[in-house]
Amino acid sequence: MHEKPRALDKALRSLALRPHSEGELVEKLTAAGYSEREIAGAMAKLTEYHFIDDSQFAAQWAAARARRGLGARRIAQELRHKGIARDISDEALASLDESVLLENATSLAAKHLRRGDSNARRRAYAALIRRGFDYSLANQALDRAAAEVEGEE
Repeated sequence: MHEKPRALDKALRSLALRPHSEGELVEKLTAAGYSEREIAGAMAKLTEYHFIDDSQFAAQWAAARARRGLGARRIAQELRHKGIARDISDEALASLDESVLLENATSLAAKHLRRGDSNARRRAYAALIRRGFDYSLANQALDRAAAEVEGEE
């Protein structure tokens, strides 16, 4: 019969696949049936060796998701889902380049506006909101995209 691997070993295997927040690892270890004491010990070791750092994880996650065209509200929601504390999440979102977010939103809005149907502006706005861009950024991006599309015609 196989012995269950130690909590630290399981956490390290998970970290080898991709970075995780502390909350994600605790959730995985809890689901795997480890005791609170085992989990606490594993988390202490991982923190001591700098294998988990929620601030660094949140900053990397936010930057990667922004590059994929998501807005700050959506990224914040994902970070909360991953167990990141609100203050750490806010710090990560503050480090995002506002001009990159606006550029991504403008690009997405222009794509919708180029379709040219009568509902294009409404659909573009809805798409921006679904992607997590706030209302003012969505409006700003729509205005820029409309000028861009008009200039192409």
